[in-house]
Amino acid sequence: MNLIKNIPIPICGLILALLSLGNLTQDLHPYLRYLFGGIGTILLILIIIKIFSYPKNIEEDFKNPVIVSSSGTFSMSLMILSTYVIQFDSTLAYALWICGIALHILLMFYFSYHFIAHNFNISDVYPTYWIVFVGITMCAITSNVHGVEEIGFLFFIVGFIAMIITLPLVIYRYLKYPNIPDANKPLICIFTALLSILIVGYLNSAQNISNEFIIILYFFACIFYIFALFKLIEYRNLDFFPSFAAFTFPFVISAIATKGVVSKIGYATILSPILKIEIAIAIIIVTYILIRYLKFLKKVTSRN
Repeated sequence: MNLIKNIPIPICGLILALLSLGNLTQDLHPYLRYLFGGIGTILLILIIIKIFSYPKNIEEDFKNPVIVSSSGTFSMSLMILSTYVIQFDSTLAYALWICGIALHILLMFYFSYHFIAHNFNISDVYPTYWIVFVGITMCAITSNVHGVEEIGFLFFIVGFIAMIITLPLVIYRYLKYPNIPDANKPLICIFTALLSILIVGYLNSAQNISNEFIIILYFFACIFYIFALFKLIEYRNLDFFPSFAAFTFPFVISAIATKGVVSKIGYATILSPILKIEIAIAIIIVTYILIRYLKFLKKVTSRN
């Protein structure tokens, strides 16, 4: 049980990346979807077992605002997992989707109460805020699979408003207090997920798509992508921390956003080569971080 006890909550970011990468790469080969999705599902099951087996550990983790905000990738993973389960049981998939949404909404209230309304500290503000408040856009991304795009679009609006409110706050935090502990440095890569997740949510839930709106969002998403890529390169030699999971999903959702723009807006001549590069980068990063995580888990398990 040492493995279960020592598996960290931030690994949910890697789980979310694996499940999303499976959907992204299914056009390359159907088996890739089940490979990445299967690994993500196994890790997700381990996290669920930990939640029920070590509730006191989870309770202790939930005193840390960075871990709490990172935990939103768990509920987001449930929403993505429902897109796999629907092939086998639509009722179970829908229940899983609703469960993911409900847990994420509860997280939004919990985080707002404990770390914003009470005990707010600007030094605790990180891009993981977007996991909590903009991450609900995952409902919009997956809503078309369940045939409820109207509901998904409402959550897109919530996510978009949350982005407008929190983006200046996070930027102010990094400009005003630039000294970041090594353990939290990888979190800056979440910048590239911020607009990309909104793009995918909008494309998957909006009844009428505004090309101009998407082009503006995508332009800034590309700037954030380049920024995050440089930060990834800069931090590549850091000692391993569970926060390395933040290197994964942002680059996957960025590739999914580019894929969505190509398929629904156009610009295939320009963006198709970029899409191939982004998919390759996403596969390499997720695979690399998965290997690093497995080595980490093996180390902490054998040590204890």
